[in-house]
Amino acid sequence: MKFSFFKNRLFLTVLAGLLIGLFAVSRITGWIVDWLWMGHLGYGDIFLTLLSVKLGLFGVAFFVVFLVLSLTIRFVFRFGQKTGDAGNSVAHLPVGGGFEISRRWLVLISLAACAVTAIIFSRVISSQWDSYLRFYWGTSFGRADPIFGKDLGFYLFRLPFYELVQNSFAWLSACALAATLLMYGLLGAIGSEGQKIHQIRKPVVMHLSFLLVFFVFAWGCGYYLDRYEILLSPGGVVFGAGYTDVNVVLPALWIMTAASFLLMVATMVNMFARKSRVLYISIGVYLLLAVGAVLLLPNIIQKFFVQPNELRLEMPYLGNYMKFTREAYSLDRIREIEYPALTDLTPDEISANRDTLENVRLWDWRPILETFRQTQEIRLYYKFYEIDVDRYNLGEEGYRQVMLSARELAGELPEKARTWVNHYLQYTHGYGLVMSPVSEKAEEGFPVFVIKDLPPESPYLPVDIPAVYYGEKTPGYRIVNTKIKEFDYPMGDRNVYTNYKGKGGVFLTGFWKRLLFAWELSDINILISSYITPESRIQIRRRVAERVNAVAPFLMLDNDPYLVLSAGKLYWVQDAYTASSSYPYSEPYEKGLNYIRNSVKAVVDTYDGSVSFYVMDPGDPVLGVYRRAFPDAFRDLDELPSDLKGHLRYPEDLFAIQAEKFRTFHMTDPQVFYNREDLWTFPTEKYSGSAIRMEPYYILMRLPGQEKLQYLIMSPLTPENRDNMIAWLAGKSDFPEYGKMEVYKLPKEKLIYGPMQVEAMIDQDDVISQQLSLWDQRGSRVIRGNLLVLPLDHSFMYIEPVYLVAEGANIPQLKRVIAVYGESVVMEPTLSEAVQALFGAGEKETRGKAPLKVREEIVNLLKRHLRKAEDEIRKGNWSGFGEAMEQLKKILETEGGVTGQNE
Repeated sequence: MKFSFFKNRLFLTVLAGLLIGLFAVSRITGWIVDWLWMGHLGYGDIFLTLLSVKLGLFGVAFFVVFLVLSLTIRFVFRFGQKTGDAGNSVAHLPVGGGFEISRRWLVLISLAACAVTAIIFSRVISSQWDSYLRFYWGTSFGRADPIFGKDLGFYLFRLPFYELVQNSFAWLSACALAATLLMYGLLGAIGSEGQKIHQIRKPVVMHLSFLLVFFVFAWGCGYYLDRYEILLSPGGVVFGAGYTDVNVVLPALWIMTAASFLLMVATMVNMFARKSRVLYISIGVYLLLAVGAVLLLPNIIQKFFVQPNELRLEMPYLGNYMKFTREAYSLDRIREIEYPALTDLTPDEISANRDTLENVRLWDWRPILETFRQTQEIRLYYKFYEIDVDRYNLGEEGYRQVMLSARELAGELPEKARTWVNHYLQYTHGYGLVMSPVSEKAEEGFPVFVIKDLPPESPYLPVDIPAVYYGEKTPGYRIVNTKIKEFDYPMGDRNVYTNYKGKGGVFLTGFWKRLLFAWELSDINILISSYITPESRIQIRRRVAERVNAVAPFLMLDNDPYLVLSAGKLYWVQDAYTASSSYPYSEPYEKGLNYIRNSVKAVVDTYDGSVSFYVMDPGDPVLGVYRRAFPDAFRDLDELPSDLKGHLRYPEDLFAIQAEKFRTFHMTDPQVFYNREDLWTFPTEKYSGSAIRMEPYYILMRLPGQEKLQYLIMSPLTPENRDNMIAWLAGKSDFPEYGKMEVYKLPKEKLIYGPMQVEAMIDQDDVISQQLSLWDQRGSRVIRGNLLVLPLDHSFMYIEPVYLVAEGANIPQLKRVIAVYGESVVMEPTLSEAVQALFGAGEKETRGKAPLKVREEIVNLLKRHLRKAEDEIRKGNWSGFGEAMEQLKKILETEGGVTGQNE
């Protein structure tokens, strides 16, 4: 019974042509859009270089794969005919039901399968364009590995590409061999009609033997390259080459490389001499060697010889492991300082740290984000998505740490305003920002704004260009400078409108550009709208991370771009990293990453969307690859305006990665490291009633022994499975010490309270716990914010803000500040009052010198407790009122004599 595939050949040809055409049009239009977009940003050379590399890899791979597979198929049809069937045009296919397929269709299907396979291979290989860039433009590191003595550049730049080529040929040869066996079977050249394998025709044997030689050669090259992969071996106590790897696995790989060569010889002998038995024996020995030498023997040696003597045998390799991991994450540059953590601060020392205390971050980003949303979003089409932390000079207020957020365009317009014109032509941008000092609150417990409202108002920092066309979460594309005026900002009962005057976006000049973007964005309105003119610009990729990644996909990006106001303009700063997963002996972090540098800062203008890349680490060899590949893409840091440079910060993601590694690799003694005697971890803290891991945070403070304020990112560290604090780690953000890290190592012979122990002290304080419990039960919710750990001179002070959220209103108010020093715990309305309650005002020293000051302090203390009593009576809390009156009585009894004497 004959079965004819695809009866209507014309229909199939047209359908295939349409599908191929649609795919081609989609790819080509995508490239044209990318070229136009990259060109208007000034990075057309990056686009052309990357496209040429991708197409080059795709083309070479497609040519090689299709050539190999098509030649293989050709030989199959040439040699696969059974004797006496030279004129037969039908091959019997085992598809059931006695179906038959003509040889012509079998050839066409086979060639189509070759093409599909070649496309799949080519797409995989072209996706590894970064490996090629590093291979072609990579140079040396100037540092050799300890086993083979090869420069580290070989492992980061050369080896990955070699392995890509080797793996590709191994898979190609395996596919060709499998396809050939299948086709010969379908054609009846082997294994049919009772034929034995020794009866296979000589051309078939030679063909299969040649493919086997090809496969064994590629596989043997894999064994040769695997020698270098032992430096990235994850087994045992050492990441990288350990005792078993160097003394057992490495010789075994040499043996398998030689065995691959001998198997190739045996296969070639079989091609010409038909010594099948020699080939079978060779294959059997080869497989036994692979299983025994590469799999079984190393495990046996590791288990029964190395593990009983592990510390002695692995000692030199542990040294390599620690050294190279510390280098890969720059942990070797962390300065270690012995810190006494005493509890003998004096009032004079507290006064000397006034600048630090004035910048203590009392506002947690989570509560203040809600407050910003409730009080400053103003309209439904605006949204505050994130809170950023920075430092600014606020005129008379001095150098202060602040929290700020961009008022971006919301993802969805109000329901009645959701028309195409509104969505894409009129509501095009956000407007302005809000800014608040981290250490101040208004009388009601709300933030004090230094920039607020619409248009933005500030006594210190002018905002000359407040429009935010490009943001952290700005939605979708927009078309600007059309016949429709763009909504700018509301003013009273009317709105203010504008026309875009920047250079962001691609001009929609001509019918073909409008057609191009309409196709690419699947929006026919771009083509037919009468509001669009040749002067109109279409803005795409308006999110900062998406934008930077599209320009420089070879860089890894930090998760948190941050807003900067500089010289009246708004910018986004996006930290970018160079990374690798091929650094020898370096333990991976996530997704295989085991080398990272913050080599680039990307700056994005919020108004015109321009992207500029500034080099932070010119000595990074990985960045050197991209600077040679794209010589016009990167600028020297000296070209960054000085005011903007003053707002750069140590990246949060990098600090978290380094802290994660440093908690283990701070140990530099191999025996201590092997026993994990001093393993550190991140502490926990309480937030909104739950214990959560404490994340690193930014703080503006004066470090002990330093003369001026510095902007830092910091994190306390605790011993594994313990709550006491063992270290305090910080990364510096201010020049000339940008990028330097310090760790304060605390005494191990005494208890230094960690964050969770401080939280327990707060919970155990009768007055504080009663007050917080009372607030939490009377139509409000208490939120305890981020616990701050501050090194002051030679001591630590702990500060935790307390917020109150009224029922039915999600507007957190900063109500109290908890301060802990030594064994003392206080809670007061302000930080200054809390510090005064902890350390006093120096009454004994000033009693004879400044009696009026002593009396003023006592009067202020009386006023505070009187206000507290009034608050409690208004709430109906008679027990709290009684406690406040008792405090008043005690103060009058103990201090009355002093005041009277002074008078």
